[in-house]
Parts: sequence; C-alpha cells; structure tokens
Amino acid sequence: MTSSGIPESPDMMVRFMRSGEVFTPSAPIDNQALFAGRVNQLNRLMGAVSQRGQHAILFGERGVGKTSLANVLLKILRGSQEHLKSVIVNCDTEDRFEQLWCKIFLELENTQTLDFEQHQVNPEFIRVRLQRQIVGSAIIIVDEMDRLKRDSYFTASMADTIKTLSDHSTNITLILVGVANSVEELIAEHLSIERALIQIQMPRMSSDELTEILRKGLELLSMNMEQNIMQSIVFLSQGLPNYVHLLALYASQSAIRENSSSINVNHLSRAIKQACENAQHSIMSTYSTSISSSRQETIYPKVLLACALAKKDETGCFRAVDVREPLSRILGKEYTTTSAFNRHLNQFCEESRGNILEKKGVERHYRFRFINAMMPPYIIMEGLRTEMINLEQFKS
Repeated sequence: MTSSGIPESPDMMVRFMRSGEVFTPSAPIDNQALFAGRVNQLNRLMGAVSQRGQHAILFGERGVGKTSLANVLLKILRGSQEHLKSVIVNCDTEDRFEQLWCKIFLELENTQTLDFEQHQVNPEFIRVRLQRQIVGSAIIIVDEMDRLKRDSYFTASMADTIKTLSDHSTNITLILVGVANSVEELIAEHLSIERALIQIQMPRMSSDELTEILRKGLELLSMNMEQNIMQSIVFLSQGLPNYVHLLALYASQSAIRENSSSINVNHLSRAIKQACENAQHSIMSTYSTSISSSRQETIYPKVLLACALAKKDETGCFRAVDVREPLSRILGKEYTTTSAFNRHLNQFCEESRGNILEKKGVERHYRFRFINAMMPPYIIMEGLRTEMINLEQFKS
C-alpha cells in the first residue's frame, strides 16, 4: 500500500475500480444484474406499458431508487421489443411545459433542431406528432418532475396530454417520475386522468431488499462481509439504497487497499467516517445550522439524532412521543414526557435552524418529517463518528 492509500498493484487497482462499477451511490442503477428488490413496482410498470392508453407515475422520497427502476425497466423492454423507441428526459428547474416537450422530441427524433416553434406545442400537437413519428411503440420517461416550477398551466397541460394520448389509445406510454407532492399537484385538480394513470409508490426498501443489494455486489466482487457488518449497513441506510451503495463502496475499497477480500468492522468504521466527510455540502450545512448553539453544552445534536432514530410511518413522519425512547437511550435517562424537547422539535422547523424538519397536523397532534429524506442516515453516522451512540444500542 502506498502512503496515499492508492492500491499499489495492478490487480488491486482493477478490483478497486470494479467496486465503483458495482456499488454506485452517485448514479442510478442501469444494469439489471445489479438491481435488487422492487418486484411489485416493476411488475406494475410492466403492466402499464403493456396496456394501450395506460400511463404511470412513479413517486416516493428522494433516494429510494425511482430512477434506477425506470432504467431497469427500459433495459428489460429493449431486449424484448424490436421496434420500441424509448427516452429518459431529466427535468430542469427552468423547464416549462413547452420546453420540456421540445427536449423530449429532440431526444426521440435524435436531432439537434426541430422543425416547429416552441409556441406551437400543446397537448393535441404532442399527440399528433408522436403518432406520426413513432412506428411501433414508445416509452417516454420524464424524470425529476419535482424540480419543475409547476403552475396551473403546467399541470393542466400535462393532464390534458395524458388524457388525449389515452383517449386515442396510442401505443405510447408516459412514465412520470418525481417525489410525492408532484403526484398530488398533477392529480388533485384533474381527476379525469386517474383511470389513465397508474400511481406507483416507491416505499423505502425492506431489510431483505437492501441485503440483496449487498449480496449481489459482494458476489460480483468475489468479496465477503461479516453478517454483523451487513446488518449494520442495512440499519444505517434507513431503507435508502443510496446509502447501502455508499457504505458498501467505501468499506469494500478499504478492504481492497489492504489486499483483503473480507470486509470487517474496521473497514465499516472507515466507511462511515468517509461518508460523513464526503457528504453533500447542503446536508452538512443544514446539519451544522440545526445543532448550532452559543452554549458549550446543548442537547440539540442529541434531540436531532433521536429524531433520526425515531420510528416513522410509511410517509417518513414521526410524533414527538416517538422521540422519547431513542433520546432516553442516547442520554442515559428516561424521558416520560415530551416537554423537555418539544421546544427543540419546533425550532428544527424554523429557518434559524435550517428548516431541517417540517411540521404537519394540528396542535397536540403534530407529526414531524425530515424535509430531506437523505438527512437521517447522515445524522446517525455523525452520531457514531462523534461517539454520541454506538450501533449496538439501536441496531437490534
């Protein structure tokens, strides 16, 4: 091993680079062999594609693998349908309805310029042009819809596009991908399209599905991992496959640097430290703002850690009472009421503490949720790195 930590032999370097192809925290999965779980969601998407006039919207929290599922769907269909045209278009914050469809047509028609003006684009124009341009069938995936600055015109136009494609029984399937609120905004005032739009929620992954990701990846790398380490990575990921890939990547590369095929607790410890150090700036900045205090001793970090560890419902929400048990473990004393930390929870919802949480419901029945679903695993890893907790306290 060189002093810089770079693998010193060609064989080690090959294995090191291969780990980055297998575990991919920075990019969606596009290889069916590496994809794990999501059987129900994949089957429902396949069902939508197989029915004329049917479209789908795939929604869920950030980091649950929506784009990976869309990629794998296209891989499967391209291998089974000879005349299938397909395209994935990522939305930008500045896109409007007409701009978005111009991007789609540029990709579908594989051209640099279009023979029509942007102002001509409307739902009927889209339907007619698609039917003229597409021989066979087509799948159009519109990803990251939540990035769009939508207004009533956008949602009405998109709903009308879905309706006209469905009413004319076209062999073109739209798959819209975004976070949950993008579904509510599209559907809320346009109930007429519900019959044409299958709504598929992507929940957080189960422990078995996350473990499958690890097993598949380790097999491809000819590596092994202690069962206890595997359980720790699954726990730390909090149901988000991105974090499984991230910790598995760093841990496997740490083992490869030692020319080892076995990943142990020391490799995981280094992976956690590396994950914290390389986290997105926005996550680190929001975390720092949320726990800052002029006092030397404060329980803000511990209350926030307890929030990250609290039991949550299927929407990621938790109640103040759910924070009591993990906070009691962290501080080593029992909390029988929420009065000691209610103030902290409310402040976490304010700009002065980074708006790290959002609050829903009515007084005495508030439910809280992390605005960024990627935040809780980072908070838990920071808790481990700074020795506020140890894994054995919470993993079981």
